[in-house]
Amino acid sequence: MNFSKPSLHAPVFTTSAHQSLVAEALVTATTTLAPRRLPFAAKGASFGIPLTTVSLNSNFDAYINVGYRGGSGASLTSLLVDSGNSSLIVPDYNVVAGLPNFGSDYAILVDSIQEPWGCPAKILRGPIQIPTQSGDVYEIQGCVFYACTDANQDGVRTANFGTGCISPWPAIGAFTIQSPLSYNTTYPYAEFNYAPAATVMAIGKQPNTVGGSSLTLYQTMPPGYESFDIIKDCAWMSLIPRALTIGTTKTAWPGDYPSPIAMVDTGGGPVFLSDPEGYIYSASWPEKVPSPPWTSSSDCCQSVKDDLFIVLGDRNGSFSYRVDATNEPPSVQGLTLVMCKDCSYMMGNQGMNIGGLSALFNFIVIDYSLARVGLKSKQPAVS
Repeated sequence: MNFSKPSLHAPVFTTSAHQSLVAEALVTATTTLAPRRLPFAAKGASFGIPLTTVSLNSNFDAYINVGYRGGSGASLTSLLVDSGNSSLIVPDYNVVAGLPNFGSDYAILVDSIQEPWGCPAKILRGPIQIPTQSGDVYEIQGCVFYACTDANQDGVRTANFGTGCISPWPAIGAFTIQSPLSYNTTYPYAEFNYAPAATVMAIGKQPNTVGGSSLTLYQTMPPGYESFDIIKDCAWMSLIPRALTIGTTKTAWPGDYPSPIAMVDTGGGPVFLSDPEGYIYSASWPEKVPSPPWTSSSDCCQSVKDDLFIVLGDRNGSFSYRVDATNEPPSVQGLTLVMCKDCSYMMGNQGMNIGGLSALFNFIVIDYSLARVGLKSKQPAVS
């Protein structure tokens, strides 16, 4: 089992004991690929793909099962679902190269390169297969992806299923590197629907690994969403943050920052932000709680467990939602917002990461055809 760090938030677990527990649970949850090959365009207006979530200490991530044409169930691997990445990275080139059909179905585009997490890798093009909720296999043809040939300097091989939509897509030489979900233009809408927080989030001190969450691909935009343009020329899928209320206090953040961003993170934990002008991080807040250990690499952080009211969108409109942790598990109630003078996970950007917490309170859909993100509250709309 290969574990790699997400792009935009702290990893869920770090100890080898926790990794072993999660690895065993993910192997148990892995579905065996059906032996037949489906056509590229699946049948029906939509189809679902199961996700497995892993949580600990108010933080969670999702995993998806991925395999290769001609491979057996043994070649299936669980990859981290990461909206902070916009490419597919599989951990072992040798698994792909060992397929009986490798020479006919897969092409080596770049023989030697480093993937974003530092593993030596090759860039391949070929079909990727994903088990669906119905037990069939969805095949993405012509996917350009990284395949690691060795571990990085931390001794880790990257296993990452990038779902982020950015504009423009990056290129390496003549080859565009884009999210695997963006290739099938018949199904350009990808909806993330996580199980209730009481199911997803761990209550004790051990990782909680559960199914019940899904990624659904649609031919047309599902109803009820408010959709917004992503910020162009940004390395991470982001919208524009408009306003933030903490408890009953409407703050001045983000103030007069010229180009603030709101990273759309479909995993992680609390909302977190950088506040170099000191609109909120240095104020006294009544629901203050200890900051999580991952803030040790950041500057001047304060954390709260209060309810949040967030407004974000694009230049033409906005969407508002409330993070009300009252009836949520203790891990969610205990931490909703981390505000720092400079948060290291903001990668030097001014703005916020809406956190995996926001994905528990909203449905999120990515429109790969128009480079937009849609949001729909899982609670009654806030007036």
